[in-house]
This record gives sequence, C-alpha cells and structure tokens, in this order.
Amino acid sequence: MNERQKADLAEKYMPLAMRIAAEMDDGAIPLEDLTQEAFVGLVAGLNIIAQYEERVKENMIAQSLERAIREQISIAQEEQRALAKRDDQLLVQVELLNRSINSLTETIGTKPTIDEVANDMGISQETVIEILKLMGETLPEGEAYKENREYWADNPALRKFME
Repeated sequence: MNERQKADLAEKYMPLAMRIAAEMDDGAIPLEDLTQEAFVGLVAGLNIIAQYEERVKENMIAQSLERAIREQISIAQEEQRALAKRDDQLLVQVELLNRSINSLTETIGTKPTIDEVANDMGISQETVIEILKLMGETLPEGEAYKENREYWADNPALRKFME
C-alpha cells in the first residue's frame, strides 16, 4: 500500500474515527483531544494494515481500523485517569506536608528541617524533598542547622534571626 492509498483510506475512515471518539467520550479528556487520539489510532491501524495488505480483505479493514482507534482512545483515557489520580494524591501530600510544617514551626519556633518533617509525617526524606520541589519550596537540612538553631534559641541576641 503506497502513501496515496493510505491517505485515501484515512480520509475515508475519518468519520468513523470521529464517531468513535464521540461515542467513547467520558468527559475525562476534551472531545478535541479524543478526536486527535482517534486519528492517531487510525494512522497506526493503517500502518499495520499496510504491512499485511495482501492478506487483509476489504471487510477486515474497517474492523481492524475500528479496533486500532478504540485501543488508542482507551490508552489515552487510562493515562488521563492515572494522571488525575496522581494529581489528587499529590494534593493530599502537599496538604499534609503544609500541616506538618506549620505544626512543627509552632512547636519549635522556627522552620523544621527535612528530617523533622519526614519523621513527623512518617515518610522518607526523599519524599519530603520531592513534594517540596513540586511546591517550589525548600527547608533547611541536616544536623548543622539543628545545632545552630539550638544555639540561636539559647542566645537572646541571635533569636531574632530564627524567624
């Protein structure tokens, strides 16, 4: 199958792709994006058919293309659901991190360290750092900071720098 034949078949089956996109629209992805995914599936299906062109009968082309289109849309929808779930989990983690930081700040009188927040939340320091990066925030790290903080807390002249 040459490129012209593929283009003709793509044009012929575009209405099918659009119909399937509308039919599979579950609201998770805008219809325009689903239509694009349907066209990607159509092109992928045409490329597969082109490889086996001599063994594919005319009545099998429509079935094969419909299967390819539906599969591509399903993959896009599943990816969107996974992304939304990850975003929801991230929002929960950000909220819990904020609560922990605020609580520890009230308790110790200054910003807590990453390891203090990790211990308070029961998660790894690496996870705290990842969440902070996504938030665009930072916290001080390490024993040296804690030692200095304790020294500052005991020294009234330096206490003002802790806030």
